[in-house]
Amino acid sequence: PTPTIPERRHHEHAARRAHHEAPQAPAGRLPGPDVPVAGVGRPARAAEGRAGGGGELSGPDGCDGGVAADAAGVAVGSFGPARLRPRGIPCNVYPAKGYSATFPVLKPDGAPTVSLTDSSHKVVFSRLGDRLRMAGTAELSGYSRGLNTGRCEAMTRLARELFPDALDFERVSYWSGLRPSTPSNVPIIGRSHIPNLYINTGHGTLGWTMGVGSGRALADLLSGRRPEPEFPFLGL
Repeated sequence: PTPTIPERRHHEHAARRAHHEAPQAPAGRLPGPDVPVAGVGRPARAAEGRAGGGGELSGPDGCDGGVAADAAGVAVGSFGPARLRPRGIPCNVYPAKGYSATFPVLKPDGAPTVSLTDSSHKVVFSRLGDRLRMAGTAELSGYSRGLNTGRCEAMTRLARELFPDALDFERVSYWSGLRPSTPSNVPIIGRSHIPNLYINTGHGTLGWTMGVGSGRALADLLSGRRPEPEFPFLGL
């Protein structure tokens, strides 16, 4: 739904500037990234050392010997091409470097409490407890995660313009990450031409958003079931 500007300000008291549109996602949730990572890590640790029958696969880095499995999945983000192309599997994924700036919140009432998108500047804001995270940009500079000072300073200037009294601009922390992007912005999910090798990559800026759903779809494919979403899965 798209509420009116007064309704939007009711939902987000920190909004000061008028906007023509204000989409709202009432079912949205905003955990910090550590929450889903911990959830994924628990079953992974529990499964450590287990092996089943099937084709012989080379072990992960630092692992002696092989790991027996019926199938394997490649889900290494922007590094998928390096793993797949030597095996003759095309993977049109390129790293698009995104930046984030995280600010301690000084005045809770002056900072957003819900996720906001500023489409004019191509940035998003996420409230993470006593911190506000701002993310955006897409820099095509290979696999380097080095921080561009100009981009970092531009993000801080915009945050200062929008929330001048709410954030601690002296204690900002910057981060960069490589988004696995495809030319069409459509991820690559499904079975490769190697029958027991599956791919899950190319989610671009929506890795956390699509992660659980694409993982479930891949699990369905591995189990011989047709995934529920209408999507051009590989191998179907």
